[in-house]
Amino acid sequence: MMNTLRYLSSGIFVISPKLLTSSLPTSVKPSSISALARGETAGRRFYSTIAAVRTDLKVKCFSNMAAPDHKKNVDVKDDRISRISSSIRVIPDFPKPGIMFQDITTLLLDPVAFKDSIDLFIERYKGKDISVVAGVEARGFIFGPPIALAIGAKFVPMRKPNKLPGAVISEEYSLEYGTDIMEMHVGAVQAGERVLVIDDLIATGGTLVAAIKLLERVGASIVECACVIELPDLKGRDRLGDKPLFVLVSST
Repeated sequence: MMNTLRYLSSGIFVISPKLLTSSLPTSVKPSSISALARGETAGRRFYSTIAAVRTDLKVKCFSNMAAPDHKKNVDVKDDRISRISSSIRVIPDFPKPGIMFQDITTLLLDPVAFKDSIDLFIERYKGKDISVVAGVEARGFIFGPPIALAIGAKFVPMRKPNKLPGAVISEEYSLEYGTDIMEMHVGAVQAGERVLVIDDLIATGGTLVAAIKLLERVGASIVECACVIELPDLKGRDRLGDKPLFVLVSST
């Protein structure tokens, strides 16, 4: 395999295995493009973060670093992604009519698929100088702690109101049916710490936006947001602004 990264007109990236573990925009060095897949098409330059960790991974990779009409996606094959996707159960009309609920409890029942999902996150974030993994209640508590342990970071729970016993700071955010509040312990995250925000799913993006605002209020730096599942039709990633988002499975 070549030692460079090349974008073909067919929309396929040819990627060196050496580059696949250095894909975070915040870690780019002037002398290296190992953190970014760079390409040009029709005279327009774009950058797309690689959401893969090995040459045979199949995921959809998007970037919030380019203009919306420049967003690209890349498919690279990996049995782990198909195993994760097939293990997630979809339940129609839950919790209310018209909603197709993405149930990750069936993923948790499959030890191989569950480990695959954790491993993919670990491979992406290990060695990225992340000191905090912030998990969004409640399913962010499932995926966050094992990732934090593996990469040598602390885990900070982002909770619903009146769940944390100590002094907290709060952030109110909007939902399609009203408002809610997210809270974090005072002193849990220090100014300048590099944070990974994790949840199981991004839909409209409201909870992730609230988590980002809460963390930035204490001076933390958001490295990336990560989810197992994205519902792209709800355009949640657009609400994240310039904050990058990494997902394993895109569901329509």
